[in-house]
This record gives sequence, C-alpha cells and structure tokens, in this order.
Amino acid sequence: MELELWHIWLLLAVGLFVIEIFISNFVSVCYGIASLMTGIVSYLGFLIPEQLLVLITCSVICLLLLKPYITKHSISKRYQPNNDHKNLIGKEAIVMEEINDRKKTGRVVLSGSTWKAKSQFGEIIAKDSFVKVLNIDYSVIIVKTI
Repeated sequence: MELELWHIWLLLAVGLFVIEIFISNFVSVCYGIASLMTGIVSYLGFLIPEQLLVLITCSVICLLLLKPYITKHSISKRYQPNNDHKNLIGKEAIVMEEINDRKKTGRVVLSGSTWKAKSQFGEIIAKDSFVKVLNIDYSVIIVKTI
C-alpha cells in the first residue's frame, strides 16, 4: 500500500495529539485539529494550495477560539503561589539547623519551605528552637528567638 498525502496529514494529526498528551499547552491540539481537517480536504481531492489554505485557516481559528477558553478555565491560572515575602515577616519558624553566624550555618522551616537564616545580633540559636522572622534579605531570613 502506498502512502497518499491524506495519510500523511492524518498521521501528523495523530502525532500532534500524542504530543499534546505530554506537553499540555493546547497549541499542539490546535495544529492537530487543523491537520485532521486538512487530511479530510486532501481525501476529497483538493490540491496542495487549497490544503495549505485549510491548514492555515483552521490553525488560526482554533488558536483564536480554543486557546483563550482553555487558559481562562485552566487550573494553573487559578493557583498563584504567594511569592510576596513581606507577608512572612512576623511569622514564627522552627530552626532545623543550628543558627551560627560565625560558622555560616543556619536553616529554618517557614510556611513549608526551608530558608537560610541568620540571627538578629549574631547569637547562636539551637536546633528545634522557635524563632520569629524579623526581615528577609534576598533568600536569607533574619530571625530572633521567641
């Protein structure tokens, strides 16, 4: 059996749908739908310029209609982690590694994340102690013992 052009369009469509399973950005599915429509047009006997016109038109229509709808109802758009570190100032944390500024050691657990920590006046704070966050300097938390 010899591959005809419409077979290639349909194989391309199936390949794009499979890629969509792994990538999930909804662009591959738009091109997959356009390839499927182009395969149908090719099967009906249209020439290559008409097939390319159908491919481009279906791709643009699908991207303009489907992409905004999908991104509006996407879960990832609704979940926005709180990256405003100013909200962490004043909260309590637990020391998971002794804070010693001379040894340059110290880590605390705060809101489910571990942070490098320094003490307010350079004092040593023991492991498993509770501390209060005073300031955040880049990725280092300045703390004091409670």
